[in-house]
Amino acid sequence: MEIRNLVTFLKVTELNSFSKAAEALDYSQSAVTVQIQQLERELGVRLFDRIGKNVSITQYGKNFISYARDIVSAVARAQVFASEETELTGMVQVGTLNSLMTASFSDIVPAFRQRFPHVMMRLHADMVASLKDKLLKNELDLIYTLDSQVLDPQFVKVFEAEEEVVVVTNRDNPLAARESVRLAELVDHPFILMNRTNAYRDLFDTELARQGLEIRPFLELEDDVLALRLLYENPAYMTVLPLYTVKKSIHEKSLAAVRVEDCKMSQFRQVIYHKNKVLTPQIQGMLDTIVEVAKRPF
Repeated sequence: MEIRNLVTFLKVTELNSFSKAAEALDYSQSAVTVQIQQLERELGVRLFDRIGKNVSITQYGKNFISYARDIVSAVARAQVFASEETELTGMVQVGTLNSLMTASFSDIVPAFRQRFPHVMMRLHADMVASLKDKLLKNELDLIYTLDSQVLDPQFVKVFEAEEEVVVVTNRDNPLAARESVRLAELVDHPFILMNRTNAYRDLFDTELARQGLEIRPFLELEDDVLALRLLYENPAYMTVLPLYTVKKSIHEKSLAAVRVEDCKMSQFRQVIYHKNKVLTPQIQGMLDTIVEVAKRPF
């Protein structure tokens, strides 16, 4: 069984087209057809139905995807293992949220570079929906996100942790010292919030609406970098953020989470990649590094 045939098979399943796979792999379409036919003969099953110009994967083909991906990934790792003096190069493309970029990647980047000094990292920050779309289009190798639980069978999840979403303020804000606060008490306080397309802003707005309340922020932002800076400098200001992204600041006692007794919100930090993605040593190394950092307390 030739590895190139498996690579071709995975590319056809990814693009759902023999012609697009041929273009992507720089093969002729007839070469792709021959490789798939060779693989089908070896396995003794039809991997694709070909009816006219339409190609669709069979159940045998769907079942074989995980085996093909594992074999190709294992071979890629074995090729590197065969020569320890070989320096890995290439690039890993990672998608994430601005909040996680701020909270985690200052630790992830140097840790990965120490292990793979010649591999380039390309980080892309965007909204969750856009990140998932780029993963489906193979424009990203993996994503580290904060969202509701990802249950889509197209994705493989290697890490998940539920994270509380909290109201955050400066440690010198009187509300930070209180044992508990009700959401209605916060309505007239100066809030900085993320734009309405933000997932945890949506959680907060939903909880406000459920209680018949409204908070009009004096500032809306795309990401939390400026929000955090303003909180450090202005004790009255408040915002809403995932607890994970501000744990270090809370531990260092520069910020505090307000204990809002009637507003409990949470999301999930998750590291995922597409099920058809071939895990090269570079990608596996990035997955391992992100998970290692993600499991740290802060």
